[in-house]
Formats: sequence, structure tokens, C-alpha cells
Amino acid sequence: MLFRLEKIELEDLTKFKKDMQEAFQKGFEDMYGPTEGTILPDTDIEHSLNTPGAIAYKAVVNNELAGGAIVVINEETQHNHLHLLYVKYGSQAKGIGKMMWDEIEKLHPQTIIWETCTPCFEKDIFIFM
Repeated sequence: MLFRLEKIELEDLTKFKKDMQEAFQKGFEDMYGPTEGTILPDTDIEHSLNTPGAIAYKAVVNNELAGGAIVVINEETQHNHLHLLYVKYGSQAKGIGKMMWDEIEKLHPQTIIWETCTPCFEKDIFIFM
């Protein structure tokens, strides 16, 4: 598996958002069943992307978009936040999420603390520290 983590490019943004929404939607529906609601609306993604200090990364596996993350870096305090992280639906359970997180930590070694939030609807959440 050829893996790399890169900053998102403008031309990838539409697919990035669509894949992220699909991953969150299917994760919720796999647990609770179909819903008419949108689990991760565009406004939530836009809020994260537009937060001061936000950086969006894409995970590329074998030259295909396989996931992504939005982190918010506070250069002054180094109290940083993981706003959103997803692995593309159908690509889970291959270690992509862990590889993404490992690379994010390498890119931001000055971080004193990471703050995250895990959706409660996921059955198989792995916390790696």
C-alpha cells in the first residue's frame, strides 16, 4: 500500500467533503438504521475549514483519495484540535486512520496536547496515543 498525507488542494475539496459526509452518514446508519437527517452537514465542515489555524489533509492510498482530516493548530499555545477525521467508506479496517494520525503527529511534533471528539455512534473506535 502506497500511503501519503498531503494538504488538501482546492480541486480535491468537493470530493473530500462528499467522501467525509458519506463516511459519517454510513457510520451512523450502520449503527442506528436509515435516517432522513444529514449527520455531517456542509456547514459543519465549512466551520472547521474556516477556523483560524485550520489545516485540511488528504490521505492518498495508491494514488486515490482514501480519507482526510481537519486539524486546528494554535501556534502560540500548541493546544491543538482534531476537528474531523474520516476514512473513505469501503476503505476502513486497513490501518489508514492510524497511518493518517501517525503522520499528523509527525507534522506537528511541537503539539503539547491534542483535543479530539469521537462520535458516539461508531462501534469500532480505536484510540491510539
